[in-house]
Amino acid sequence: MSKRLIRVTPGEIISKQHILQKHTLNAVLSNGNTVFGRLISVDASQIILKDTRAHSHRIPLSDLYELVYDDDKNIVPASRHTTL
Repeated sequence: MSKRLIRVTPGEIISKQHILQKHTLNAVLSNGNTVFGRLISVDASQIILKDTRAHSHRIPLSDLYELVYDDDKNIVPASRHTTL
């Protein structure tokens, strides 16, 4: 079964926090680096992820480009592209 990658912008994180905490995430930073882990907490200025080695990573929202996770339920989100 195929999966769909879901992309979440920094402005959407707080409102989707309950969904994001159920998935493993890739945090894509503005400089191109990525951090893989589970979302531990969110506030107005940063997120905290815990990686597979149980290390915490504090990521300022100003450094975050997007969060990406696999949707294994095949639910297609509303398109961000106005012509689709």
